[in-house]
Amino acid sequence: MKILIKITAVIAVIIGFMAVVTGSRVLLGIFDPGYQYFASLVSYNVLIGAFSVYVGILMWQMHKKALLYSFIITGLHIIVLFLLLTIFNDVISTNSIGAMSFRSIVWSVFSLIIWKGNSKKI
Repeated sequence: MKILIKITAVIAVIIGFMAVVTGSRVLLGIFDPGYQYFASLVSYNVLIGAFSVYVGILMWQMHKKALLYSFIITGLHIIVLFLLLTIFNDVISTNSIGAMSFRSIVWSVFSLIIWKGNSKKI
């Protein structure tokens, strides 16, 4: 289980870093994704991406706060996805919905892995 948590940590850092880099490029006007986007959603992705890098490092260290922070990221992604599918459904791109669906699923899996890993320690 320890190896699986380490792999999860690396993937979390990579996904978080990608969100920071891609989102920052969009916000700075360096990259145009080719579809309409909300700067507030991109800002959210950059902030949560940076937090994801931090949480990935905590996962690697098997820190006790990694599970809590992973649950927080998962919950935030699911809430944002719900908002995109309901309130912003008429104006949000399918790319944004797809990306948030991906993040929600991936972080749900990350949380499950960390939770199972923690239960093995007891």
